[in-house]
Order: sequence, then structure tokens, then C-alpha cells
Amino acid sequence: MNSPKYLLLLPAALLLACNKDNDVKPNQVPEAVRSSLAARFPSTTDLEWKKVGSDYEADFEVNTVDHDALFTAAGELVKYKLDIPTTELPEAVRTAISQQYSGLTIDDAERLHISGSEAVLYQVELDRPGNDPDHHLVFAADGQQPAQPAYWD
Repeated sequence: MNSPKYLLLLPAALLLACNKDNDVKPNQVPEAVRSSLAARFPSTTDLEWKKVGSDYEADFEVNTVDHDALFTAAGELVKYKLDIPTTELPEAVRTAISQQYSGLTIDDAERLHISGSEAVLYQVELDRPGNDPDHHLVFAADGQQPAQPAYWD
């Protein structure tokens, strides 16, 4: 039996299984960030924090709806998104998907808000048949796909 080989592979497998995001405890999140979240989303539940570069990402629920919000270390809201049913996608977005991505099904839909912009964007994950990778797309309400921002995973 090759027990020494397996013992060497175990730590490597555990490292690969770890999440790439840096989970942080609430007390490690700056007060300005926590206060900004509480002011913007006062009824959050199931709150978890991650450090993303120099920013902080909150993953939480409001009335059982999944939300994510990204804040600078100074507490400024950069962007946020929330899950929506596919029926809440604008008709133009659903039409664009059916015309440009026929044969694919919408797996996830989210409404995306970028700070400093009045425009509401929509993110969708489209499932491909078989083992092909999924499509991750961003749409404007008119069904157009803007060059920016990129899909926020």
C-alpha cells in the first residue's frame, strides 16, 4: 500500500478545497462598513462577511431573499445585488435571451445596482446542456449587454 503518498496528498486536497474568498468575522469588519450595511439594509439575517481585495462583501438575506453587497473599507457602498425570480426579468431581457441563447435555460437571475448609477442591471446564469460551462451574462433593462460591468459572481 502507498500510505505515505496518500498522506502527502491529503494536505494538498484540503488546501484546494478551501474557499478562495477570505471569510472574516464580524468583529474584523470596520465599524464604518457594518454601520453602512445596517443603514442601507436594516433587516438583514444570515449575515456572512468576506474580504475581497481591500473591500468587504456582505452575503445576507432580507425577507428570505439572498443579497450581496460590496463596501469599501471606508463604508461606501460599491454595488449590491439580490436574487429575483426569472418572471421579474424585463421582457426585453427575456426576449434577448430566447433569441440569442436559444436552447439554454435561465438558472439564476439577479438585479444588480451599481453605486452612482441610476440604471438597474440584470445578471443571469444560463445553463447549457451536458457538462458545458454555464453562461454568466449582464443585461440592461432594454435587453442590451453592456461592456461593463462584468458579471459579479
